[in-house]
Amino acid sequence: MTKKSLIILLISAFTLSIFSVNIAIAADDHTGQVVKVEGSSTLYYVATDGKLYVFPNEKTYKSWDSDFDDVVTITQVELSEFTIGGNIRYRPGVLLVKFTNTPKVYAVSQNGKLRWVKTERIARKLYGENWNKLIDDIPLIFFPDYVTDNDINDEGDYDPDEEINSTETIENNKGFALGHYKDLWKSNTTKCRATAAVPHGQGKKATPAVSARQCKINLINDAQKDETAPVITNVVVTPSNTSAVITWTTDEESNSTVEYATESLSTATSTETVTDSDLVTSHSLELNNLTAETTYYYIVKSADSNSNIATTTESTFTTTAQEVDITAPIISDIFWQISTTTATVEWETNEASTSKITYALESLNTVTSTEEVSSTDLVTSHSLDLSGLSSYTTYYYILESIDAATNTATTTETTFITTLGIE
Repeated sequence: MTKKSLIILLISAFTLSIFSVNIAIAADDHTGQVVKVEGSSTLYYVATDGKLYVFPNEKTYKSWDSDFDDVVTITQVELSEFTIGGNIRYRPGVLLVKFTNTPKVYAVSQNGKLRWVKTERIARKLYGENWNKLIDDIPLIFFPDYVTDNDINDEGDYDPDEEINSTETIENNKGFALGHYKDLWKSNTTKCRATAAVPHGQGKKATPAVSARQCKINLINDAQKDETAPVITNVVVTPSNTSAVITWTTDEESNSTVEYATESLSTATSTETVTDSDLVTSHSLELNNLTAETTYYYIVKSADSNSNIATTTESTFTTTAQEVDITAPIISDIFWQISTTTATVEWETNEASTSKITYALESLNTVTSTEEVSSTDLVTSHSLDLSGLSSYTTYYYILESIDAATNTATTTETTFITTLGIE
């Protein structure tokens, strides 16, 4: 071999060695990470054996991780350097699963073992009152990734927390290790796993133990949380001279509020509010003690059970003119209680009005002297007492009632007779 050939061979060997090292380093850089190729939604886990393990769908991924913040994007060239090792299964203990072709609900054990939870009572004992929120439907195509194992006939047959804590890496369950659970409401990198309590010490606050199941319930509830305000439609105002009825509808059950004033609410120094806390979709509130022929500014509000509030833009309505009452009361149901020297007369009117009886021993059309008993109270049920009467005597009388607008109603002249006294 010539010296020149030897140099070329050494350079080629060195170059190949560097290239091989770079490939290894590129692969090792992603070990323990979830990766994806830009433009693709497929997620892979890079295991320590140098292989890629595929998450069959997003639901499987989210049995391990609550978000995609830690996913690393790699190139298609980098991806091609790996071989596929298989599919990742659901993390044991976190969720319940069922396949689309059967109503059976399974708990997941290590190494892809499915264990049928025989009764709802057992499911509730193992996974709490919200157990039914923790069921994922798995397409039948993924059934070969799992094997069925012993049924769960009693709550002592299965321990979700033990399953979770015993499954930390992809090497033993086609899954991956997770970091410490963080406060769901303060971090977007929350991991659904069970973690032991961290005691107070070394300047750190104590951290309570976190249940993986409770973590998942929190995530589900957060995803399902209603953050949409009701939609207010069909606002109708029906005013009178001293009141107004405002009605509207919402697309979901919510409470009712009307805020109003005699000037724009944006500048008013004093406003009035009428509310109803009942959660309904058909709303109606009445505004009372208004002033006739006056413009009122108002807004309508409705808040649902999650405190999402909808508010209309400011609108106005005007009360009607004061109604002039020109109708006299109607007197009815006249009733007498008569003795020898006294009598009580009662009657009804269809509106509040005064009470008066005028009576005499002969016709009021010709008599020169009459007696009166009256009350100025405005009532609808009237009662007057007459005393000092003569026994077994005919009396002529007229009843009178006057309303607040001074409209007067009178009866025609009628008579009553006192009873006969016995000495």
